[in-house]
Amino acid sequence: MNAKTKLTIFHIHRKDGSSLFLHPFSDSEVLLKLDDGYEIVGLYGNEPRVESLTMLRNDLYRLIELSVKRWMNDIKFIPRFIISAASFLLIYLVASFIIRDPIPIIDELLLSFGGGLAVFFILSKKDQNSEKSSKKRLSLRLVMDKIVFEEDEFVKEVEEILHIHESTDKISILNSLVNSYENSFVNSNLDDMKQLVAYLDKYFTGKIYKKRIDNLNDTEKEKLSKWAEENKIDLSLFVVYKKLKERVSK
Repeated sequence: MNAKTKLTIFHIHRKDGSSLFLHPFSDSEVLLKLDDGYEIVGLYGNEPRVESLTMLRNDLYRLIELSVKRWMNDIKFIPRFIISAASFLLIYLVASFIIRDPIPIIDELLLSFGGGLAVFFILSKKDQNSEKSSKKRLSLRLVMDKIVFEEDEFVKEVEEILHIHESTDKISILNSLVNSYENSFVNSNLDDMKQLVAYLDKYFTGKIYKKRIDNLNDTEKEKLSKWAEENKIDLSLFVVYKKLKERVSK
């Protein structure tokens, strides 16, 4: 029997009591591949509140809806386009015989385009409510409903380090970014660390401050501290991310 592929959802408890869930399911390709060959595990340090788990479930359901909708649009686009184009031509031919006006073609084209577009959207709506779409949506929801969260020492350490930085000023946080992190996450599960780093890679992707902080020097700390405050930059989480990334690369 083949081993199941493990995917992890991390619940990170912030110092202010809020919850941050990190997972790979914002990627539609990952979400749509879920089946019995995958094992999804939820890990936490401080136990999440019931309302936080409810929020996560609703968010996962929303991602399922969006992913299934895109999936159906992709696999049904060509048939819908062909049928809509045929409808356009049929309406145009019929209208050409019925409509008599001094300026030919314009009315017929407008009517045909509107008809073809209407057919396209009607078929799209039908596809979204089809049996195939419903089965896919249901199967993914069932996978999500089986997720069980458990306490984990690695996530506890992540939260402890995060809370330390959330309790200090931004200059101290920026100072910690240029320090070595050799003593962090020494006894943690390497696979879990790699998954969390991968999630945080995506979390910080596109953030313009990433390159600035990666090239941090002492003369820029004051300027970056003010800039981070004005732009509500999550420096505390970024420090944890840098520590994890350095630990994984060793």
